[in-house]
Amino acid sequence: MLKLTTRYVCPLILMMASPLNAWALCCPSVGQKPARSGLGEIQPSSANLSLDRRWSVHAFERDAVNYFQVSDSAGSIEFILAKSGDTFWVLPSGPVDTQISLPSEDRYPHVADVVEAYRDHEFKLLVSGHGPSTVWSVERVSDIP
Repeated sequence: MLKLTTRYVCPLILMMASPLNAWALCCPSVGQKPARSGLGEIQPSSANLSLDRRWSVHAFERDAVNYFQVSDSAGSIEFILAKSGDTFWVLPSGPVDTQISLPSEDRYPHVADVVEAYRDHEFKLLVSGHGPSTVWSVERVSDIP
């Protein structure tokens, strides 16, 4: 017989009772509109969409370009990811030695302990390691088996 603990039953009940609220707890980017201003600020007023408490991810949109500002728990900007259509690029911000793999590079780091920091319907942002050994990867959802 299958035993379900409250760890699994409570979120299931919440999702059945109020699907939108449950998805918001699971995936903060669902239903959130990107901010139009505040990019580059230490503590932007837009919602933190991160799925990992060690990081904050803030979304911005301007002139058909989406920007994702990624900061550490102290508020220091790690990098700003820009996206237009299917093209991703990194803006010159944060530490110079930040390691980021973009979908156009066809190289995903094969490292242990990968954590999903952000996800929406088009891509996800993965992170592994800590401190100077932190490695980031952007993967399109359609590319994921």
